[in-house]
Formats: sequence, C-alpha cells, structure tokens
Amino acid sequence: MDEMLSLARNLVNVQEDERRIIARELHDRIGQSLTVLKLLLNEAMNLPSDKAGATLGEAQSLVNELMSLVRYLSLELRPKMLDDLGLLPALLYLFESYTSHTHINVRFEHYGLHRKFPPEIGIAAYRIVQEALNNVALHAGVSEVKVLAWSDRKVLFIRIEDLGKGFNLTGANNNNGLNNIQGRAMLVEGKLTVQSAPGKGTVINAELPVITRIRKETAGKSDDNRNTGR
Repeated sequence: MDEMLSLARNLVNVQEDERRIIARELHDRIGQSLTVLKLLLNEAMNLPSDKAGATLGEAQSLVNELMSLVRYLSLELRPKMLDDLGLLPALLYLFESYTSHTHINVRFEHYGLHRKFPPEIGIAAYRIVQEALNNVALHAGVSEVKVLAWSDRKVLFIRIEDLGKGFNLTGANNNNGLNNIQGRAMLVEGKLTVQSAPGKGTVINAELPVITRIRKETAGKSDDNRNTGR
C-alpha cells in the first residue's frame, strides 16, 4: 500500500511538471511568436504592396511553426486521435511525431489493436509508450527503438525495447520516468516490469487488464440503471 501511495504521489508530481512545461511553452514560445507575428503583419500593412511580399512570407513561415507547435502541445495534453479513432492511429501518429522531433526511428509491430479499449486503458497504454520513448530519447543514446503491442481478450501487452546504454536497476528508484510509467500501470491494475543493465539496453513490459475493466464498467452501469429504476 505504501508503495502504491508513493507511486501515485510521484505520478501527480510528474503530471504537474508536465503542466508547468506546457504552460511555459504557451507563454514563452507561442506568446513570443504571436507578438512577432503581429509586428510582421503591422509592418506589411504599412508597406507598399510590391514590397510587402517578403514580410508576409516571414509571417507565413511563423504561422506554420505555430501550427506545428500547437499540434505538438495538443498531443502532449491529450491526443484527440485516441478518443476519436482509437489506440492504434494515436500510436502511429505519436511515432511519426517522435521520430520527427528526435530522429529516433520506431520499429512498431502490433496485433489486435483495432479493437476499442476502455478509455483509461487506452490512455494508460499511450502514456506508457510515450514516456518510455521519452526516456529512450533522454538516456539510451540510440537511433532506433522497438515497440510491440498486442492484445487478446483479457490483456493488452506492451513491450518497448532499446539496445542503448542501459542502467543499474538497483539505483533506479529515483528515476521519475520509470516511476511514472509504473504508476500509470498500477492505476489501471496492470503490471509492469523493467529489465536493464549498463551497456545491455532496456526492456519495458506492461500488461494492462482489458477484460476486468470492461466488466467493472458494465457492472457499474448496471448498478446505476437499477438505482435509477431504468
């Protein structure tokens, strides 16, 4: 119980750190870019039409950068694609964005992901993969990472492998990234294991119970209907 409480507290702290990072991005990068964009447009309005083209070109480039940044921040906050299309399209988009930003190629193999997962299982799986990939970018020192995901009727399995620097597991208790991933698995009653050693790479395995969550949700809805007389 103490371990679960500790992981839950760590997860809350990490989520607050994420919010601070996003708030800083909104204030600094987007705020400053919008200020520059306003100045460029004001300048273009005061120039003769035959001389405004270059300034408007700068403004257009800045708009494109802002659109890219907004899409990235939206992905960090809550991937809309996950809600609208499901886990598989969301992961594919995540990998494309990740490779674009980090230049680390993601080898993805999957089976049984076209199904609809309970919302909390989908977001847990997505965040586990996302945070594991962030750890790879920060610490592994590799140009490629392998992600495997497959599902049967009861469990969604996720495996993230890299052949990078690895680390000593006995000293990993203070690793916020790993603690965060562990916390996300435990919050949906899942299991997570980590295998690593210096110079041997890292393997993260997660098992998220799909069927248990579906039964609980169905049971909860049935209770609600009985209580309301429906």
